[in-house]
Amino acid sequence: MKTTKRFGYGVLVLLFAVGFVFFPQSAQSADEIKWGVLIDLSGPTSDWGKNQVKGQLDAARWVNENGGINGKELKLIVIDDGYSVDKGVAGYNRLVDSEKVIGLYIQSTGTTMTLAKKIVADGVATIAASFTSKFQNPAKTPFSFFVSPSYGTMGRIALKWIRDTWTDTSRNPKICYLYPDNKYGRDILDVCKDYAKKIGVDVGPDQVINWPTKDATVQLTNMKRYDPDYAYITSTAMNGAVILKNAKALGLKTKFISNIRNFEESLIELSGGAAEGTYGVHPIAPYGADVPGMKKIVEVHEKWHPGEKGTNVYVEGWVNILCVTEALKNADKAGELTPAGIRKAFEQFKDFDTGGLAPPLTFTPTDHRASMAAKIYQIQNAKMVDVSGWVELPRDMTYFGK
Repeated sequence: MKTTKRFGYGVLVLLFAVGFVFFPQSAQSADEIKWGVLIDLSGPTSDWGKNQVKGQLDAARWVNENGGINGKELKLIVIDDGYSVDKGVAGYNRLVDSEKVIGLYIQSTGTTMTLAKKIVADGVATIAASFTSKFQNPAKTPFSFFVSPSYGTMGRIALKWIRDTWTDTSRNPKICYLYPDNKYGRDILDVCKDYAKKIGVDVGPDQVINWPTKDATVQLTNMKRYDPDYAYITSTAMNGAVILKNAKALGLKTKFISNIRNFEESLIELSGGAAEGTYGVHPIAPYGADVPGMKKIVEVHEKWHPGEKGTNVYVEGWVNILCVTEALKNADKAGELTPAGIRKAFEQFKDFDTGGLAPPLTFTPTDHRASMAAKIYQIQNAKMVDVSGWVELPRDMTYFGK
């Protein structure tokens, strides 16, 4: 089954429900540039996916209304993969083989890791929502980029902040990890546990909380026996909200830190207030933050989506398209509007300025780590408040590509 929806600003959305659907080939015209978006709009992370794609679609519309890619239309082709690896692979093949996109965005960690070798073989430029450090070494994944520190880097930033703000000299701070048992959930464990040991943070028993999360009381009760000072949640907001509500009901004193995919404005609403006082590690500015690049985003959102709530996931969608736009413009100017040319254009990013929406972004031919900096936020009075400023780790090679 297929639903096709066309928008007036250069977007084709293909929603795959079940099975495989075949379409006639669609060539790229000289006055348009086709970019794919492979994302979950109907599965266990669809709350996140819908906000992300909304930001990308709006950013693409804004780009096209402000000159496009050197006069060419940026056309997004969106496929819903339901966070299924099988559907994701089918969607990728559809975008690359039939739609002939020049590059694409992929959300799912499982899909991205499954396709890693094929992406290299195909030579297709990709922007990932999966911030695994395994895609940051261009010697192995030359066409893979993402606009953030890796999950592991952000996990280490959280650990550094815990250690730096710890005042009890009688013992080390203690932490536990809560995550779904999938590639995304497990991604940071080895790196963060090794780093925790090095800097003096004790790690307690893992608690696996799978999706969809209906109740996490058993896992939280098990965690309570260890009595950690902090618990790091790897999840998404609609699942993480259940964890925080259960923790509040149990009266836990543990301080919760959410990872980037869990820590978004919708977590505040979905948790029914249980997120109040909790923390999150994030490199993307919250919606409405007082930074130069936010003005156009808020103006566009209020104009095109009156009465709807903006989120940092929506802002991240803008950052993704702004970075893609910069790379496409530079590749086009150089006469190299090909995946190899796009890769070269990305690798020329040097402290690329997004107007404060993200930290300055840098890629090189030997290092695809966009940034090593993020902030710790706390939810105070239902708002995300910066409590750390930028926390930055060195670009050393200890955890590079791991």
